[in-house]
Amino acid sequence: MRMKKNTLVAYGAAMGAMLAVTGPASAQSTQSTQQVIETLQKQILQLQQQLQSLSVEVKASTDTAKKADATAMQAQAAASKAAEPAATAQLSAPDKDAVKLTETPGGYRLIDTGTTTLGLYGLIDLTFAASSTGGPNANPNSATNGRTDGHWVGLDVSWMNGNRWGLTGSHLIDKTSDTELVFRLESEFELPTGNFDGGFSSPILFNRDAWIGVQSPTIGKLTFGRQDSPGRDINMIWANPFSSAKNGYDEGGWMNNQVMYQLMEYSGSPTGNRWDSAAVWKKKWGGNWVSYLGYQFGGLQNTQPSNGGTDVVDTGHYKGTQQMVGIGYNSTDDTWHANASVTHANYDGFGKIVESVGGNIRPVQWLRLNGGFIHADIEQPQAVGKRIDNAYTLSAQIYPGGKFDYALAYHHIKAKNAGTSGGSTLQPFDLTNGITSAASGTWDTVYGAAFYRLDKQTDLYLAFDYSYVGGGYNTSYFNGNRKISQVGLGARYFF
Repeated sequence: MRMKKNTLVAYGAAMGAMLAVTGPASAQSTQSTQQVIETLQKQILQLQQQLQSLSVEVKASTDTAKKADATAMQAQAAASKAAEPAATAQLSAPDKDAVKLTETPGGYRLIDTGTTTLGLYGLIDLTFAASSTGGPNANPNSATNGRTDGHWVGLDVSWMNGNRWGLTGSHLIDKTSDTELVFRLESEFELPTGNFDGGFSSPILFNRDAWIGVQSPTIGKLTFGRQDSPGRDINMIWANPFSSAKNGYDEGGWMNNQVMYQLMEYSGSPTGNRWDSAAVWKKKWGGNWVSYLGYQFGGLQNTQPSNGGTDVVDTGHYKGTQQMVGIGYNSTDDTWHANASVTHANYDGFGKIVESVGGNIRPVQWLRLNGGFIHADIEQPQAVGKRIDNAYTLSAQIYPGGKFDYALAYHHIKAKNAGTSGGSTLQPFDLTNGITSAASGTWDTVYGAAFYRLDKQTDLYLAFDYSYVGGGYNTSYFNGNRKISQVGLGARYFF
């Protein structure tokens, strides 16, 4: 407004000077024509300067208004995006290590109301494999005296991760304490055939997970139902080179190749590496410690055997319980992690104790080293005597940068006086009440993989394993042979 007033004053002065020039002769007598012209020129010059200044001010005001409009439009767009239907919003993609290593991929939110969520997630793992002896997952194509001599090539059950889909969700039940109800329902299938996976004699829809529980900063995470054995969850950070490195609440990610994952059998139960009818509690203490407690109940009423009479909930055959306690430590700078655990089981009156300790360290950004030790003390019938196992593993992960990374691992198992059934050495948590024979021996395995990361949800891999048994150790995975070598080419997609 001040600029407009000055402009009007200058305009009025100029008009006055013009009247002085063109007015009556009596007015001209008081001022010469030359003086009037000079005055008029000065007034015109001032008017031009003020008009130029006004133009600059108007331009600045216009630019400010445009910026304000753009900011408002951006804010409106952000608000609109945030208000999109939850069904179309994709969950945050996990970081590189999480996609690569864990069994908890990202997913899609079907429901997200702020207090209640429901997510759909899954993983498709395609493996094209070749085996020297038919492989542990394939039907042998030729056999002589129980030993497979022919090589096998074809689509195999997935190597890196079991194919699965699932539902996971939460419901906020107390805002003040941030307490949530949480659950997971997860089903596994075989990609080559579409069959249910898990080795059960009859199909089970949620054969991987079927649990519900509560979680909060104060409570930790307390879950009930069919779920990972807590020993599997704690040991994964050092016994499996494809796992996440940090002690936490997640269920343990392991590979799916039966030759590679043998150390996982020391974290299992008569129901495999998952516990039926179990309660598991995990709790973070401060910024470094995580504790683990688990209890598997021994039987349920009104249930039928689901896998040939070896299910823990089979009340017609046997009853027993299993307990686990563990402690983990994460360094403050997150460069090293360690843990220890003890699992005890008693089924049909025979006790089993498995102790483990291990950890990992990242001395430089591009390298992670893992290692651990397992000791098992397993009761068997008096005529056979006690079984003692010792096992250790060493592995490395290499992250050179870019789209490639690599893993290489070795584990050694030594079993003393291990019970046998049908000529094969029993797994550590197999039932022992009916065995009549035992033998001592070793099992050594070298394996590794190279990954090419297309993006956070998709990768390609080339994996191999070479494994051999010594002494009286025998495994049905080798189809009657003493060693096996395999190679697999695969692709994974997480959703």
